[in-house]
Amino acid sequence: MNTYKESLIDGLERLLIDPKCFLLGEDVEEPYGGAYTITKGMSTKYPGKVLNTPMSEQGFTGMGVGMALAGYKPIIEIMFGDFSTLIMDQILNHASKFVEGFEKKLHLVVRDPMGGYRGYGATHSQSLEKLYVGLPHIAVITPSVLHEPGDLLIKSMNLGVPVIFAENKLDYTRKMFQAEKIADAFEIKYHGGDFPIAEVSFPDEEAEVTIVSYGGLIHPLLQMMYDLYMEEEVAVRLLDVSSLSPMDFDLLHSLLKGCKKIMTVEEGHIPFGIGDTVISQMVQRGLMAEYKTIGAKQHIIGTSKEAEAMALPQMEDIKETILNW
Repeated sequence: MNTYKESLIDGLERLLIDPKCFLLGEDVEEPYGGAYTITKGMSTKYPGKVLNTPMSEQGFTGMGVGMALAGYKPIIEIMFGDFSTLIMDQILNHASKFVEGFEKKLHLVVRDPMGGYRGYGATHSQSLEKLYVGLPHIAVITPSVLHEPGDLLIKSMNLGVPVIFAENKLDYTRKMFQAEKIADAFEIKYHGGDFPIAEVSFPDEEAEVTIVSYGGLIHPLLQMMYDLYMEEEVAVRLLDVSSLSPMDFDLLHSLLKGCKKIMTVEEGHIPFGIGDTVISQMVQRGLMAEYKTIGAKQHIIGTSKEAEAMALPQMEDIKETILNW
């Protein structure tokens, strides 16, 4: 697939062919097709499989948990990832407990569009995936322009635990990275199983800094890396993690071994972020390096560009940090 959106749509349609699979959410049917038109046309193409719900995330997520208990495979669409706070009870205190408590696989995926940089304001721009990270029997999967979201969506449904599938809103309008002009400048490798870590580097160049990141920041980070190399001849390496929870820390450690400078970048707020966990796990495995964490600052995410820039990571700042490190 050339674009992120095409890949995601393809994955959804392949799932909806299954008689046990249904998609639930606000305004997902025609004529709207969801807030980002991902499900446009699907309610016509798959009659009775794509269902509009009342404006109650608690209600339709609870319905999805019940369907999963009955052997169905529901896909829950949350219109804005900020509203995933409303479904914490259903996912954490019910669905995840049923997996071990009842010794029962639950095939349930919650599609959660996260992220800012669109001027949507304080309650529609957050990246809250870390709220679900590290909890038993809950997976947090983060596709990017390096990881086919449609394939990851299908694999998520097969996990047998409730999955928070944290898409990034800006990625809906982006090409997959292999279709970008600058892709030829990089070497791309994939490590791991169904939810791999993507490694992007410059061929025959030793990286001065390795960045660990995920999701919607991967696209701008790759452009920043390209610009930095072309303008300053500074080579940076990127590791893009597609599964935040569980995360394969041993694999990550093997990929970071020997690195002298390691930076984590995330759109969620720090401290106490994904990067802090990565660094803790690397240090506990004996990896001695210089570390930096970059993420959203301790501000709410305002609507104006200036207010967003106060809170959210900026590529120019990351670039300057690398140059001055």
